[in-house]
Amino acid sequence: MIGNVPAAIPNIPDDLAELDRWGLWRLERVGGRDAKVPYSVGGHRASTADPAAWVSWEEVVRVFVAAPNRYTGFGFLFVKEDGLVGIDLDDVLDGSERVKDWGRGVVERFGDTYMEVSPSGTGLKIWARGALPGNLPSVKVADGAIELYDRLRYFTVTGRAFRKAPLEVEHHEQDILALHERLSSNGRKVWPLQPLDGGRIPHGQQHSTLVSIAGTLRARRVCDEAILACLLAVNSHQCERPGTVEAISRIVRNTRAWASR
Repeated sequence: MIGNVPAAIPNIPDDLAELDRWGLWRLERVGGRDAKVPYSVGGHRASTADPAAWVSWEEVVRVFVAAPNRYTGFGFLFVKEDGLVGIDLDDVLDGSERVKDWGRGVVERFGDTYMEVSPSGTGLKIWARGALPGNLPSVKVADGAIELYDRLRYFTVTGRAFRKAPLEVEHHEQDILALHERLSSNGRKVWPLQPLDGGRIPHGQQHSTLVSIAGTLRARRVCDEAILACLLAVNSHQCERPGTVEAISRIVRNTRAWASR
């Protein structure tokens, strides 16, 4: 039985609600297995290859409220032109909703963008801005799996934000490409930027981590002074070997230059 289905209408990011990419889904037996089958608001099975069958958020809410026992929940379709990528972490949570070791680096790297618990209660779904060379179906990682999609697939939507994830979909173009490359390479199925105990950032990874933080803050139009203060705090309290003030200032200057190109 699938739990955590929406008892009420989910609270979702405006970034997603404003797109006409919505449908419904129902749990059905297909080929002897439980499957999350997508449906259009007209009551017919929806194709992920037909964006025209997917409608506004307001419309699917209206249909769901009118017939709450007919459908299990809501679904969001990924269309390449929207510039959104879905990261599906299967079986990444233990029984206490703690992130398993293999998924910690991915969850922390994408911690500033919308992330929610899947209908099963054991997975996480992440939305981020970016693009993929192509969809990456299930890649086995330890006792779970990772999937990456930016087209022709849909995510079930519970609205159950993981650890109070922000209702924002943030830019992670380089992180998405790095994860795709890593998972596509034979024998390299672990995200290379795994945190140390207590969330400390390992030496050798702190520069790329701080650059990513700076880029995210700059994309949200945070001023240089605030970005510098944030990076200095992370550098001092979380980096395994804190860098110099000059090194941190250089990151701020460089990300400003990149953003102006």
